[in-house]
Amino acid sequence: MPTLSRDDTLMVVKATVATVIAWVVADRFMGSATPFYAPLAALLVVDRTIVRSLGQSVRRIFAVGLGMGLAWLVGTTLGLHWWSMGVVILGALVIGRWPRLGDHGIQVPSMALLSLLTAGGTSEDFTAITLLETLVGGVIGIAVNVLVFAPLHVEEPRERVLDFTRRVRALLDEVAEGLRGDWDKDAVDGWRSTADTLHEEAPTVIDLIELGRESQRLNPRDEFQKVKPAWDGYQLTVEGLHRSTWHVSGLTRTLRDNLDDQNRGSHPSHDFLGGIADVLDEVSAAFDDFGVDADGALESVGSRLGGAVGKLEDLATLLHDTPLDDPRAWPVHGALLHDCRRLVEELRTRADDAVVPLAD
Repeated sequence: MPTLSRDDTLMVVKATVATVIAWVVADRFMGSATPFYAPLAALLVVDRTIVRSLGQSVRRIFAVGLGMGLAWLVGTTLGLHWWSMGVVILGALVIGRWPRLGDHGIQVPSMALLSLLTAGGTSEDFTAITLLETLVGGVIGIAVNVLVFAPLHVEEPRERVLDFTRRVRALLDEVAEGLRGDWDKDAVDGWRSTADTLHEEAPTVIDLIELGRESQRLNPRDEFQKVKPAWDGYQLTVEGLHRSTWHVSGLTRTLRDNLDDQNRGSHPSHDFLGGIADVLDEVSAAFDDFGVDADGALESVGSRLGGAVGKLEDLATLLHDTPLDDPRAWPVHGALLHDCRRLVEELRTRADDAVVPLAD
């Protein structure tokens, strides 16, 4: 049996409650002979945010109306025949692919077919009661979603941003420490794997940020929240780190390709790699204050990243003034410097507006 998160469990409970209430209303208060449409609508509109519930409800009602309206139009003008049913279904399938309807597009051909088979597409009463039940079910689903612990996704996005930032810093520390020691192919492959994993994970974190931002819209619980997340700042932080992991991955690819080169004379010297490690140390230290809302934090970040730029310039000067034993080593050194420079610049351009949540 799958394990559900707290949010998923709450959604399941609310969808169940909304479905039952909608069925009772349709059966006992509306006198529906087939109290099916209201509970189905209520079931399908309970979503992770109030905004999405509203959107789902509107799309579902619109899809049902399009399907039944198309069936009514053809049924009253052409009558019910095998070829007129083909016209209805063809048109409904085309309309159902309209992107604005989303997953509810399937309701267009479904409701058109149901209307034709049960009422020949000509019953105005059947069309009206079905639309009314769908509307009532949607309203009940939205009401339950709003009134029963309205979904507010604030904690998880903040935790993921903070965790993502920590893991990027840990990767920089690991690479810096490794370059000063006896690193090998396995170590480089591990660094690259971690960098690629972080790069692939970043869009998921950004999606969570957008979910958190959306969950506050129209949400009555938002007025009682003590924490007001800086969603724009969080997104800038993750976007910057997303691009930064690409440059770390590029650095590891350069190291890996160089290890495969049989010409040992083209390998970077231990001193040069130590200089690269010093640059990564400065970048890592910048994370102490990166995105922190405190006096002197921005100046501290600027100082650290400025120090990283200075060390890169020193390395470039050293390469320029010191002839290499093998001229074929220039591309390797240049690639390492380029990836480090791009890494620093990604953080420098976002330092002013980035925000990293506090651990508490």
